[in-house]
Amino acid sequence: MDALEKDGVAPKAMLHLNFEEPQLIPFLHVKGLDEIYNLYREQIFPEGKAFLFLDEIQNVPEWERWVRARSQTEDIKIFITGSSAKLMSREIATVLTGRHLSFEITPLSFAEYVEFCKIAIPKTRLPITAPAKIRQAVNDYQKWGGFPAVTLATSVQHKQDILTAYFDDILYKDIVLRYNVRDPVLLRNMAVHLLTNTGSLVSLQKMAHIFQVSTDVVTNYCRYLSESFMLGFLPFFSLKASIRQRHPQKIHAMDLGLRNAVSLSHSTDDGHLIESMVYHTLRRRFGSNVFYWSSSSEIDFVIREGNTITQIWQVVSKRLDDPEVCKRELQAFEAAKKEFPHAQAFLVAKTLPEKVPPTSVCKMYPLWLLLLEELP
Repeated sequence: MDALEKDGVAPKAMLHLNFEEPQLIPFLHVKGLDEIYNLYREQIFPEGKAFLFLDEIQNVPEWERWVRARSQTEDIKIFITGSSAKLMSREIATVLTGRHLSFEITPLSFAEYVEFCKIAIPKTRLPITAPAKIRQAVNDYQKWGGFPAVTLATSVQHKQDILTAYFDDILYKDIVLRYNVRDPVLLRNMAVHLLTNTGSLVSLQKMAHIFQVSTDVVTNYCRYLSESFMLGFLPFFSLKASIRQRHPQKIHAMDLGLRNAVSLSHSTDDGHLIESMVYHTLRRRFGSNVFYWSSSSEIDFVIREGNTITQIWQVVSKRLDDPEVCKRELQAFEAAKKEFPHAQAFLVAKTLPEKVPPTSVCKMYPLWLLLLEELP
């Protein structure tokens, strides 16, 4: 709305409604939408193109019928938002085919997190070692994730309470009620297991064995958890669908704070948590073109452009001044380079030594700099 006003759109041409406001409870139906819109046109903005902003639209049953009809008959542009899995992009695509654009809004990126916390970002990005406040922010972001309300909460207990409530809301309101899940306890146990193992490969067959259910049940529950934005699944890279399907996918918690709030693990599992942070940074930049790959060794992320892999990313949590660690990571790149000879290679480490080991195999990135989305 601010951008439209700067572009010269009159404020009266914009109508904003939040359907979580108690005053709008009597209008939570299609007829109510008509009443509000007609009143707006009669008394505020009778002629010209109107811009409607409808927040939490999922609270209005059959809203899509009204949006589809009005967008066909009126000089109007409609923006809708929803914070619930009731507002699924694939379902919107079904009812608004050819008439919509969808945008996925994720928890805060690290750059946004730093801004929320009012931490100054270094003007020069050349130093390998980050300022102390940035290093602390990386640790806090790894622990608490990027939900805005959690970031702004001032006490540890309040942060924990918010995350636990989010987990229960997503699980029961967005999945159990939506899909008529018959065994919510199984779903909860499976969600906790998968969140705990963020950054790990997941086999549907092994999951079925662990929980003593069919692979169909596991497949459906994993899909529900993915569609509710609790988990992300990273596929193996291959141009052949049959090969991709034969390989397990890698699981990543969509918010590490949510993962840490419910995890059964007493270990912080630093390596996998860092890998998940890098996953989200790359996913924001490259979307669905991010994969993992393995042969003699595993590569955490490969980036596809068209049918070509253009970038290879490896994540390491241990110190690179350990010769054995450095040797192992460089050997992984050398194996991948044989498969993808024209790809650029990048190694991300939580901390880099004062003197970066000389190598022509890859470019080394400190984690904090990557999380600020300083990408090539």
